[in-house]
Amino acid sequence: MVAENSTPHLHSAVEPRQTLRRRLDIIARAAMPSLFIVLVAVLLSAPFGIPGQSELQFGIAMCTVWFWTFSRPRSMPAWAVFLCGLSVEIFSFGPPGAVLLSLLVIYGVAHHWRYGLSRLGFVSCWLIFSFFAALASFFQWALVCIHAFALLSPAPGLFQAALTIGIYPSLTALFVWGRRTFANPDQA
Repeated sequence: MVAENSTPHLHSAVEPRQTLRRRLDIIARAAMPSLFIVLVAVLLSAPFGIPGQSELQFGIAMCTVWFWTFSRPRSMPAWAVFLCGLSVEIFSFGPPGAVLLSLLVIYGVAHHWRYGLSRLGFVSCWLIFSFFAALASFFQWALVCIHAFALLSPAPGLFQAALTIGIYPSLTALFVWGRRTFANPDQA
């Protein structure tokens, strides 16, 4: 009979003790996607006069949550998505709760399907994302119509969906590069 503590602990002998600086570096690298969403929300809330500024804010948040949730879930946990959604809500002018709910839904889908999505090619992931981005844009348009007690033009919702779908390839290229470099906690 072997005692429980008779085996040596190889884990502590192989891995060096982490310093505070290294721990903070790992945390900062893992938080890069969330920090990116908050930074974009703050920047795009300024009155730059860019057409589609609030739609771009929503699109970048959606793309970021989708990509990081299925490619590196440790960097985009549910509580971070919630906080990012709150920050985008604070700095946006859409119907209250719509962005937050949309981000949580896209997180849930990407998290639930992450193993299947990671095996798919880029175009397949983009098509699946496109469906949910269009659905989220329709949801926001419907909420605005309900709030206004009128059937409003769907053009802003269609523009938001098209912009969100259109920026996904560019952001994916940026995120793939970031995943290998500055946002990689394993590089700390």
